[in-house]
Amino acid sequence: MGARYEFRPGPGHPVPEAPAASGGAPFIAITGFMGTGKTETGRALAAMLGLAFTDTDELIEEREGTTIPDIFARHGEAHFRAVEEEICARVAARSGVVVATGGGTLLSDTNFEVLSARGPIVLLEASPEAIAGRVADADHRPLLSSALPTDSTQDTRRRALLERIAQLLDRRRPVYEKLRLRIDTTFLTPPQAAARIAATLDLPAHRFAIRVPEGSLRTPGLRDAKPESHVEIGCGLLSNLGARLHARGLNANVLLLIAEPLCGLYLDQLTASLDHASIPWTAVPVRDGDAAKTLEQTGEIIAQFASAGATRDSVAVTVGGGVTGDLGGFAASIYMRGIALVQVPTTLLAQVDASIGGKVGANIPAAKNLVGSFHQPALVLSDPCTLRTLPDAEITNGMAEVVKTAILGSPGLFDFLERELREDPEQKLHEPGFLYRCVTECAAIKAAVVERDPFEGGERRVLNLGHTLGHALEAVAGYTGFTHGQAVSIGTVAACRIAATRGLIDPDLLSRVRQVLERCRLPVTAPPCDEQNLLRSLHLDKKKKSGRLRYVLPAGIGTMAVVDDVSDAEILSAMHATERS
Repeated sequence: MGARYEFRPGPGHPVPEAPAASGGAPFIAITGFMGTGKTETGRALAAMLGLAFTDTDELIEEREGTTIPDIFARHGEAHFRAVEEEICARVAARSGVVVATGGGTLLSDTNFEVLSARGPIVLLEASPEAIAGRVADADHRPLLSSALPTDSTQDTRRRALLERIAQLLDRRRPVYEKLRLRIDTTFLTPPQAAARIAATLDLPAHRFAIRVPEGSLRTPGLRDAKPESHVEIGCGLLSNLGARLHARGLNANVLLLIAEPLCGLYLDQLTASLDHASIPWTAVPVRDGDAAKTLEQTGEIIAQFASAGATRDSVAVTVGGGVTGDLGGFAASIYMRGIALVQVPTTLLAQVDASIGGKVGANIPAAKNLVGSFHQPALVLSDPCTLRTLPDAEITNGMAEVVKTAILGSPGLFDFLERELREDPEQKLHEPGFLYRCVTECAAIKAAVVERDPFEGGERRVLNLGHTLGHALEAVAGYTGFTHGQAVSIGTVAACRIAATRGLIDPDLLSRVRQVLERCRLPVTAPPCDEQNLLRSLHLDKKKKSGRLRYVLPAGIGTMAVVDDVSDAEILSAMHATERS
């Protein structure tokens, strides 16, 4: 009937059972004079790194049940500082947190020692003039208001304010000078300041390498390195792009291919990282979506490479979903016969599947991915923090690939999905820990398969479970009627129906697969369509060999059968079936 493949985790690709322990999560303190933006910068940094945020001044007010000006007025500064030491000791016991401190917190040796022992302390600075402009509400800042004249002109008050700021800065300068990590926020917004801080940090990541054939990737800065495609997964890694590229010798001119909708979200964060590593870059916006995954846009991208003066030592870095990664990777594979590729996937679908393995390409109207090549990324940098900005539809889209990967490679992951999605799946699909497990385990499963079969000569075909029919559905709809995940979901259930009809799997497994996909809000049957056009597209599938369509069917969780005798009638019947199984 055909070949069978049983999934086996490969050496060097451990499949994680849970997210990394929180004890290894970063602790970062942000301090500085009032008006330098500590709280807003801290919030922005925490969001970038997937960490909690807290503010010592807010905690003090919560403990005392009143405002800081009131604490000073009623009890004096000495009482305030005593409470501040208590709060700092409590905060320092936490992990995975960004802490914004008061401007004078580190005047206490106790606070300085407690906080510096837990992690880096970042000093925010600004010019006295900028600070004065930001603390116009000095009446609510007791250390300033006590030194200001109550009945004076605006100019006199401003001069007095600048003098008081200078006095306090002089008093705190010996403490501030102990801090080596400093960011001047005079001309920066809080998100820009946060991006510069994040670029300096060495963030934890789940790492593994995929051994690939000689000549299948480009690493211009490490010409004697082993041919390996490196995968790193961790919250905040967008901010470490520059450091990670430098470590891999990929520090020549970077062509930053970024999906257009992401420019406002991540461009500052990415370029701050590249600037910190002194890596020159050129931004190349990419139109996203399967309808834009065309040879026409491929040509436009290549023209921008040439306009930017890209050479064979340049590095194409794709930032976005599967379309941006495929299209940018394809352009990188053919520009000057191949330049180095780095994938920075920002969608669930791209993180669990599309960014790993080196398959890149473009669509034509007749069929999906019919034009393409194998071009292994030197580095895949997945930042699960980017998943928090995705609309619900994109999370759902990616879950089709998660379920598919669980079926072909992990009974444990499939059981996890069944269990976790049983109650309140809508909430679960947005939980960071749930998504982290999906990303890390799916990436490890695909890496193991790709390493054993880099050019899809055998076992790697199992990764196409649900895709043969799914791609045809997308093509017939003009790449606008279905999302990729919706089409794969329909294709996966159809493959399970065929497998159940043939006796390869128990009907109970078909029911379980269908239920999990439905809990992810994915369709499990196809709507009416032009079946003749569908079949024509189906038979243009690139996996066809000797005139016969190769079709992947499950033979159990973790075991796939690749067969070449599935009839058109079986496929049409399976994709439209509506009876409960």
